[in-house]
Amino acid sequence: MSFSRKILDLCYLVVSAVLVCAVGLGAFAIAEIRHVNPLWVVLSVASLCFVVGAREDYRKEFRSVRFVLFACGWVVINVAIVVVVLGSLGWLYLIPALLLEQFLFYMTAYWLFGVQPPRSRPPFDWRSRKS
Repeated sequence: MSFSRKILDLCYLVVSAVLVCAVGLGAFAIAEIRHVNPLWVVLSVASLCFVVGAREDYRKEFRSVRFVLFACGWVVINVAIVVVVLGSLGWLYLIPALLLEQFLFYMTAYWLFGVQPPRSRPPFDWRSRKS
């Protein structure tokens, strides 16, 4: 990789980090102005991370409308699980509940669409991708 390409990649990284911070700050500012509980912003970001993770694992399947609808439906399930577990049981049970929910997502995707769960690799491993 050339030096200019590395500089360009670094610039993209910095710009995307600033953009993520600006969007996050804007979301919390809007929540404050509209008198919305900031927990909803946190839950929305967590659900967005779920979609990003699923998109990374099932890149080809996201071309199917059925799979996109499945993933969006699962986001609703994800938010419901977070709200119920936090409301009823507390933070201590959230991680095991989300791990179980993630397992059920992969198994349901396999049962409904025949896609294998992703191979064991670190999430967002950019080195394993071909340029």
